[in-house]
Amino acid sequence: MSSSGAPIGPSLPRGESIDLPGRGQVFVRQSEGPPGSPTVMLLHGWTVTADLNWYPAFQPISQRASVVAFDHRGHGDGLPTRRFRFDDCASDVLAVADALDIDRFVCVGYSMGGAIAQLAARSAPDRVTGLVLGATSTSFRGRGLRAIRFSLLPVVAAASRLAPVKLRYWGWEQTVFNVIGTNIGRWAQTEVLKGDPQAMLDAGTELFNFDSSDWIIELPMPIAQIRTLGDNVVPDYLQQELGDAVSDISVFSYRGGHASVVTDFDSFWDCLSKALDSVGVPASSETGSTIAPDPSSSETSR
Repeated sequence: MSSSGAPIGPSLPRGESIDLPGRGQVFVRQSEGPPGSPTVMLLHGWTVTADLNWYPAFQPISQRASVVAFDHRGHGDGLPTRRFRFDDCASDVLAVADALDIDRFVCVGYSMGGAIAQLAARSAPDRVTGLVLGATSTSFRGRGLRAIRFSLLPVVAAASRLAPVKLRYWGWEQTVFNVIGTNIGRWAQTEVLKGDPQAMLDAGTELFNFDSSDWIIELPMPIAQIRTLGDNVVPDYLQQELGDAVSDISVFSYRGGHASVVTDFDSFWDCLSKALDSVGVPASSETGSTIAPDPSSSETSR
């Protein structure tokens, strides 16, 4: 806890607000890699922030590549939005690259970030040179009770627009404190609470509608997948659908929940390191995980 009472988070690389012409300002973190190394763009999951999703990953990735991460619209310090759309998020990825004078880069997307990474690659296949897709799929509806619950999100999102803004934020706070945040630390709660409640619901609707199964095979760049086996947020069968859709995909797996991207970062990094190798981001020297995950984090990255 800082002297001001604000929760203290992990050490993070430098960040700055940059202008995206016609869009607004977005806060971007950058970590410089070895000279001449490629750039890796990290895309976070639903409800969280780039810092919360990726804080253990900045340092080890920067030993082989330059790293860029920012918050999606309506999340954290991302661009404000009246209606959250994946297509806009994918366009933001390219706008951030333009603002930083990055011509070509690899996208690493986790969960919802994996869907956005796929769309960015589809819109600019000459610029996205590789994809690493973690704990994600070509679609998220699933079957049975999961599909029924997901089908309610568009209805809830539409109803939320009729509610007073203060009520939306009160409801979001209750969700974070009583559902999402029961097993996460104060800093993590603070990160999640930065989000726009309406954008969270709209993002759920986008997840409900997302389906890349008809076109992902057309993407020309190498694709690697990290499967978090036993994941109860993006179940094994949905992650398997991604592997089945791309015949030459490189697959790396470990057993861990959806939040294991931070709670079991050593296992995640073992797969991510190999996945980066497979899409053209090789290690410049033997590296390993050097940042311990926050033990207070739990199922926070969706």
